[in-house]
Amino acid sequence: MQSQSEFMSKQETTHVNTGIRKILEDPRVYDLWRNLISGKNNRSKRDDKYFGVLGEGDKLLDIGCGTGALLDHLNPGVEYHGFDMEESYIESLNIKYKGKGKFYCERVGEVMREEWKDYFTAVNAHGLIHHLSDEDSLSLFEAAKYYMKPGAFFVTVDSVYHDGQSKLSKWIVSKDRGQNIRTPQQYIDLAKKYFSKVESELVTDHLRIPHSIFVMKCIK
Repeated sequence: MQSQSEFMSKQETTHVNTGIRKILEDPRVYDLWRNLISGKNNRSKRDDKYFGVLGEGDKLLDIGCGTGALLDHLNPGVEYHGFDMEESYIESLNIKYKGKGKFYCERVGEVMREEWKDYFTAVNAHGLIHHLSDEDSLSLFEAAKYYMKPGAFFVTVDSVYHDGQSKLSKWIVSKDRGQNIRTPQQYIDLAKKYFSKVESELVTDHLRIPHSIFVMKCIK
């Protein structure tokens, strides 16, 4: 695994948080913006589809957990661990979801926890890979696989460029804070460096504005 200083120096060039994007670091603004452009239904359906199978005794690692949207859709008894590099998000989570999970203000790969090897039933990385370089993305897949127990799954959701996409959708996608948006095949190629079984889904109508995402389910 690469060092934290190496990871930080590279990640800072692929994540834009200046100008109007800066205000999205406020958890209240982020939640308002997310609900305005997408509502809760589409995200809820996707979370229920992939994580509704989890129950008592299962363990979930949420990498880039943001403001904790996934927590609202987990069944009782799921052990939740959420990571995000935005301190304001973590502070908000510790207040809003006190006692419902453990939250860490860290960048991906900052600390490798040997006690978590083969520990988690599921790992989630919603809207994260398109913020990362190929090298850092591979480090993420490596860490996820290390933490997953045999038979566990890793779900990723990212903005995407794809065939048949409208010019408006491409333009909106290009304004994402993450600046490493890829094609479906490019995402799959990264995932298959560590996972031989990858299921995928292209979603073109998940927002109220033209925007596309690519979902992968990687199984260990």
